[in-house]
Amino acid sequence: MNKAMNLRILAGVVAGLAMAGCGPDEEQAKPGGTGAVRTPVAALPAGLFVDQAPPGSRGVAEIKADAGATGEIVVHGRIGGRVRPFVDGAAVFLLADTGMKTCADLHGDACKTPWDYCCEPRDSLAARTATVQIVDAEGQPLRIDLDGRHGMSPLAEVTVAGEVAHRDGGSLVINARKIHVKRLEG
Repeated sequence: MNKAMNLRILAGVVAGLAMAGCGPDEEQAKPGGTGAVRTPVAALPAGLFVDQAPPGSRGVAEIKADAGATGEIVVHGRIGGRVRPFVDGAAVFLLADTGMKTCADLHGDACKTPWDYCCEPRDSLAARTATVQIVDAEGQPLRIDLDGRHGMSPLAEVTVAGEVAHRDGGSLVINARKIHVKRLEG
């Protein structure tokens, strides 16, 4: 399979998973999935996680709406958009626009998975999420889980500097080169 076909398949899988509905079972609702011990297969690139947010970031929705946003970009958002925003066994996650409100924000309820944005209409969710991946020299996602690394977790605010790897039909895939995870004060 060629690289373009792999990207299309990955974008399709992530987009399909992003459209999953509310009401996961208790085990799926936990950040990080099943809690099983995962053995990383690949190492993350040195310098991937940075202490300062790369300058010039724009929101996910703004970048997706800008058809000219290709090549190098800097995007800011929250990890989320589905119950499990991290892909198990791959350095891939879903990034949601910070302008979206979670069900807990909208209703003040005790939603167990507020990062899935299940109260957001599907077309709006699709327009305001992007797939971020960390790839090897051949452009394939690294075989390593990202959930819990360097503060990455559902609803964590991150700024990603990288390159648009794939864009069509409303999907946007970004190859990350730098990631800044916003640390909460307190």
